[in-house]
Amino acid sequence: MSPSGIEGAGSLKPSEAWGLQKALSSPPFRRASMISWVFFDLGGTLLDDSALVDAITRAYVDLLNERGFRVTFHEFAEVRDLMIARQEHPLFRSSATTFTRDPAVSEAIRREVSPRVLGAEVTGQHAFPEAAEILDAASRHAAIGAIANQYRTVREVVRRDGLDGFFRAFHISEEVGVSKPNPAIFELALREAGCKPEEAVMVGDRIDFDVEPARSLGFHTVRIKWGPFRNQSPIRAGQRPDVEVATLREVPAALDRLARRG
Repeated sequence: MSPSGIEGAGSLKPSEAWGLQKALSSPPFRRASMISWVFFDLGGTLLDDSALVDAITRAYVDLLNERGFRVTFHEFAEVRDLMIARQEHPLFRSSATTFTRDPAVSEAIRREVSPRVLGAEVTGQHAFPEAAEILDAASRHAAIGAIANQYRTVREVVRRDGLDGFFRAFHISEEVGVSKPNPAIFELALREAGCKPEEAVMVGDRIDFDVEPARSLGFHTVRIKWGPFRNQSPIRAGQRPDVEVATLREVPAALDRLARRG
């Protein structure tokens, strides 16, 4: 929602040991599958970012009230969730404008939010308990990458929570200078991976930021319909994922289905 690392041997965590093994050998591809890369979104997909979302919401509410716009956390969260369903961008600024009625005021508030939530992009995000297991299973299909709108500090989160060893590619908006849903970040990931789009899968929780831009380039797509973006519905044909699942644990089976189609 917001703003990788490498470890050593001997006392490695399971995910790190697996990452070291992968770094020294070719990925275990399925011979019958044309899938060579699986790219994951991070916040809301592999990382529980609910505390970060709450921190951003609280900052907007505080700043609105400081300017005389009386709004509660619950009221702002309801509007935010409506903006999610309507696919309004940028999400929080659009939500603020519901109360300010002035995009310029909302933009001024947006600029003040970042300093107030500084550090929450690390402390407010944690790997879902099953994330390492799912990445391990997914890596049996293909190499693993990330395509995410995040600050570069998300590398601290991924390293801290033992996921860094799974990733062969890591494309973060702050580092590459382009954000989803711009297809350019997906094109960059493909180019650097040396992968054709029809051999790639994008896994994420948003149909507007994950499914649609990836599909426009020819990726296979898996949507996890959970969290704050579960109420998004396709409003264009290109927003329909190849496979939709209800939980992260269902992703390996979804990849199996896509592999069999190949």
